[in-house]
Amino acid sequence: MRILLLCTDAYGGHGGIALFNRELSSALSAHPRIEEIVVVPRVIRAELQPLPPKVTFVRSAAGGNAAYAKTILGLMREKFDLVICGHVNLLPVAGAITKDPVLVTHGFEAWKPLRSPLQRRVLERCRGVIAVSQLTLDRFADWSQFAGKKLVLPNAIRAEQYGIRPKNEAMLDRWSLRGKRVLLTVGRLDPDERYKGFDEVIDVLADLPEDVVYLIAGSGDDMSRLRAKAKERVVFTGYFEEHEKADIYNLADAYVMPSRGEGFGFVFLEALASGVPVIGSRFDGGREALLGGELGLLVDPSSPAEIRSAILELLGRAERRVPERLEFFSYPNFEKRVHAIIERVSS
Repeated sequence: MRILLLCTDAYGGHGGIALFNRELSSALSAHPRIEEIVVVPRVIRAELQPLPPKVTFVRSAAGGNAAYAKTILGLMREKFDLVICGHVNLLPVAGAITKDPVLVTHGFEAWKPLRSPLQRRVLERCRGVIAVSQLTLDRFADWSQFAGKKLVLPNAIRAEQYGIRPKNEAMLDRWSLRGKRVLLTVGRLDPDERYKGFDEVIDVLADLPEDVVYLIAGSGDDMSRLRAKAKERVVFTGYFEEHEKADIYNLADAYVMPSRGEGFGFVFLEALASGVPVIGSRFDGGREALLGGELGLLVDPSSPAEIRSAILELLGRAERRVPERLEFFSYPNFEKRVHAIIERVSS
């Protein structure tokens, strides 16, 4: 079996979707009936990670619009047994290569009707839709009335890459965190992603003990607005390298993301794998990442009192641990789910 994966980014990508695509590629490469996975990225932002066996990564496709169009034209002449479309925006491209792609959805982009008639026509022909959470799948199904196969594939965590470790001394000094208790949120600071809950945490800081600071790890165009709002007790890391992530999590006493629009929330799994207790929202995909509250506290993002109470509860916990039930999201379980999905959509 030969598979084509069209994606926004994967190897050389930064963030949850790129990581999901890399893990998906690895799981596909382990399937005994799959001979090759051709991965075509739209962008490459950083140094490439090692490629799994059977993966052909078309790096030249990310060289701009002309290079991408040339790559797609070449692929239209090739034979693939399955085309996986990694984002709704790529549906027209997938539809040009095959009559019945499989669509992968990650969250907010799939919660509302598609504007493009071409996207909608390709969607109607899809042989299946994969979502990272049941919530995303349900919201997608509500507006689309999609009649094909609907499947859930939650993100995977490789807990061995994280773990509980001593606080990084250089980072403590860089961000003046010595003697402080640290709340952490990791994510893009994008005006279109204010649903992540940065504002809601900033709003309760004044009601928390004075030694509590809020570390916002990430970069983006919304940073200046948040800086102006925060004034004090909020620290911004700006852009950080992927290899720094585990150390950043280990600076935290609590991970707090009372979001409204997360399709899943892979960052919750990363925090938990670092032994950091977490707070998420009961109203978006974060509740599935936290197994309905089994792995962390769930709050109403619109309730400052709930957020403050949950933070104080976590700050009162002396012990850090990696919960056993995090195994539900382990890579081996992810690989099994991918293989089962491939059997379903290729039958």
